[in-house]
Amino acid sequence: MDVARYRAHCPACPWTSRDFSRYTTAENAARAHADEKDHTCHVIDQYGLRVTGSTVRPGDEI
Repeated sequence: MDVARYRAHCPACPWTSRDFSRYTTAENAARAHADEKDHTCHVIDQYGLRVTGSTVRPGDEI
């Protein structure tokens, strides 16, 4: 069985996180990058598609 892989991705710069098996871990990586670089990020799946509702903006609360 294939395990879903998630990555945090920033469309404003070339940054993409490593693969994570849990969505929440990828979302936390996106949140850290958004807050650190003041960029809007999102989570992408193993196919490189943005996960609906995964947009993380700088300063967003959990």
